[in-house]
Amino acid sequence: MTLVSVAFTTLSTLLADPGADFAASAETLAVIVNARATIARTYPAQAAPYLSANDTLATGLSSLSGQAMALSLRMEETNGPEDLRCIYRGMAQDALLHIDRLAKAELRADRLAVYADIGYLLQHAQEIGPLADQDEIAPFTGVPPDCPRGPLP
Repeated sequence: MTLVSVAFTTLSTLLADPGADFAASAETLAVIVNARATIARTYPAQAAPYLSANDTLATGLSSLSGQAMALSLRMEETNGPEDLRCIYRGMAQDALLHIDRLAKAELRADRLAVYADIGYLLQHAQEIGPLADQDEIAPFTGVPPDCPRGPLP
């Protein structure tokens, strides 16, 4: 097998289950969030460390946002369930908002609520991510009529 065939096979495998990949990314980030929350609970009065653009959690959430948006667009392109499209879109937006909230926190204690919110997002991502890989997805109920289409601005 040539190097090109191996690369193509690997890439095809990675792209075959984007929902499962999304869930796996969320699971990996959950470990980081739990560790940081433990430190914040141990030293709540300490100043929150500077959140650089290269921070593992910030870059991970940014990547997760991109994955969620890709899943939303996939639902849109394949005429998948509108509510699932909106859920993935909301997750993409929430991940980016959490990065901003982390950056603005002054004390480690201020980050605890953000870590809890991120934990909820990541748990939800692990549960709902694999739905995108199903051939037939049953629609949910209660689609918000104002859920925009297309990529995030």
